[in-house]
Amino acid sequence: MKKNILLLICIILQTVVFGQKKELKKINCDSIFTQKGYSVSLEYDAEDKSWDETKPNIIFTFSKQSNGKEKIIHREKLFSKFKNVEFIDFNGDGIKDILVENISDVRSNLTYNLFLVDFKNQKLRKIDGFSGIKNPNYLKKYDLIDCTVMSGRNWTSFYKIEGNKIKDFGYVIEDGEDENGKDLEYDKNYDLTLAKILKSEKQRK
Repeated sequence: MKKNILLLICIILQTVVFGQKKELKKINCDSIFTQKGYSVSLEYDAEDKSWDETKPNIIFTFSKQSNGKEKIIHREKLFSKFKNVEFIDFNGDGIKDILVENISDVRSNLTYNLFLVDFKNQKLRKIDGFSGIKNPNYLKKYDLIDCTVMSGRNWTSFYKIEGNKIKDFGYVIEDGEDENGKDLEYDKNYDLTLAKILKSEKQRK
C-alpha cells in the first residue's frame, strides 16, 4: 500500500515538473539606465496558454549585478498576456521606469503594471491603479497621464500619480460624432478639460 502511494506521488511530481517548460526572458538594462549592472527578468511557463488575468503567470524580477553576485531589488508575481516590458519615464525625473505589460482587450487596448525606479533608495515603487489605465501616455510638460482608448466611440481620460496611487480626474472626452451625427469636437474639449485640470491642480498647491 505504501509503495503504491509513493509511486503515485512520484508520478504526480513528474507530471508537475515535466508538464512545465520554464523560460527566462532577461533584459540587460545597461543601455537603458545611466547606472550600470541592472537587469529585468520575466520567468514563466512557456506551455501555459491560460489567459486568466486573475492568476499570476510570470515572476518579475529587478536585480543588480555587483562583484559577481546578483542582488534582487524587487520580485513579484504578476499576470502578463504577452510577456513584454517597456521602459518609459512616467514621473518626470529623467529616469526610465518599468512597465510590465498586463492585458490586451478585444480592441488591442493595452494595460501595464508600472514600477517607478528609485536608484537612490535602491527600490521599485509600484503604482496602485495604474493597470486600470488603457494605453497610458505620460504628458511630461504637465506631469499628467492621458489615454486614448479604442472603443465603439474612442475616448480619452486624464490621471495623475499621487504617492503610490493613481488619481482619476473623472473626465471622459469622446471622439467622433454623437447619435445625431454632430461632431463631438474632441480637440476642443481635450484642450478645455486639460486647462481645467491644470487650473484645479495649481489651486491645490
